[in-house]
Amino acid sequence: MSKFINSPSRLFLLAIFIYVVLTPKALVDARRISNAVNKSIIKTIQVDNDEIIDCYDIFKQPSLDHPSLRNHTIQMRPSVFPKNTKLDNLGTLQLTQTWHKYGTCPHGTIPIRRNTRKHYDSTLFRKQLRPKPFHSKKPNTLQPNEDPEIHEYAVIKMRGSFIGAQAKINLWNPTVESSSEMSVSQIWVEAGPYEELNTIEAGWTVDQFYFNDTQTRFFIMWTGDGYKHGCVNLLCPGFVQTSSEIGLGCNFTEVSTFKGGQKDATFSIHKDQNSGNWWVQLQGISVGYYPSSIFKLLSKTADHVEFGGEITNARSNGRHTTTQMGSGHYPLDGGLGISSYFSHVQVMTENNEIIDDPVNVQLYTSNPNCYDLKVDEKRTNGYSFYYGGSGYNDKCQQ
Repeated sequence: MSKFINSPSRLFLLAIFIYVVLTPKALVDARRISNAVNKSIIKTIQVDNDEIIDCYDIFKQPSLDHPSLRNHTIQMRPSVFPKNTKLDNLGTLQLTQTWHKYGTCPHGTIPIRRNTRKHYDSTLFRKQLRPKPFHSKKPNTLQPNEDPEIHEYAVIKMRGSFIGAQAKINLWNPTVESSSEMSVSQIWVEAGPYEELNTIEAGWTVDQFYFNDTQTRFFIMWTGDGYKHGCVNLLCPGFVQTSSEIGLGCNFTEVSTFKGGQKDATFSIHKDQNSGNWWVQLQGISVGYYPSSIFKLLSKTADHVEFGGEITNARSNGRHTTTQMGSGHYPLDGGLGISSYFSHVQVMTENNEIIDDPVNVQLYTSNPNCYDLKVDEKRTNGYSFYYGGSGYNDKCQQ
């Protein structure tokens, strides 16, 4: 035994044996993944507040790890745009995100906001899957093991056969009471019943749970099976990003002020009928797309679209939350500069045409004493509506 130990070559072989046998496979796999990720990052941009942007090689982006995208050929830009698209409907926002002040991502790369959360676990995954309007469970139907958060909405909804939706959305920075709550203003493009719902969502959010702050941030989301799987931004494979200019999950540098300057931006989701891919655009910039192959029902057309606001109500203080929707003011409080709005609401038909004055629109407010919605009958900015509210008040208790 002492002769074996004293032999340098045998000591080396023993060390290799111990490493191979005792080193956990997960640790080895993690090192391989880490090395692959490092080789995919072309540039790193350090932003304030400990935010980091990694510029990934577009052809090595993590989203291509989705099982159905292993041999995927990236579509660099949409091949078809809906007919009658109005290029002057790009909103009032001079589009900038905070990270732009610290650098740019080179051509051929995409910006990915590094996930700096210390505890990325199944809880995070569950929190990003949200019940939908018209399907949300009422508080008294929740079971003991279910998420106690209540999702509340002020939205408009249209049914039909659509290949897209677009609107100018007013940008605000609403107050969110609890670190587990959120406030969202967005577009939904959906197909199917709730149990197997396919949905693509895009808009802005204030969400401390994901981002550890109260900034107003651009986000997207998807699910292909009724919110059993899917995710926000790039937290799981699926969305193929093509833009080097826009960072998912990154904050806007400009938002609206009460009775002051108003900022809005045009958000769009539309299907490229040549490729079948669902493109997400912000201010006319094609950010990227969801390949039709990751969906079952949205591989064809959407059968309903929605526009409006959503909040989560955790009732952490034994009452309704004070989390604001939109500007935090109700439509009846006043119009422009007071209440938040959607304007130039448009849907895109399967004939690839834009309808800018939709009909058969259904209005839905889950708790109108807390958050409400009112259509602007003047139509001065196309089909428009005001929405939002303050949450807890004399009339909004539960």
